Amino acid sequence: MELIYLLVALLSTTIGAVSGLGGGVIIKPVLDVLGHHDVVTISLLSSFTVLSMATV
Repeated sequence: MELIYLLVALLSTTIGAVSGLGGGVIIKPVLDVLGHHDVVTISLLSSFTVLSMATV
């Protein structure tokens, strides 16, 4: 499952950086479709991922 999260994060931040969209726009719906976490956890994961991507 962690591999799926990693791939979603890498692809969404790459697409977000190239197109100018925020990576969270892609991460939240994809993780919501997977259905493993509630909305608060998905928002937190998305926020940390986008912050990490922006820092790098």
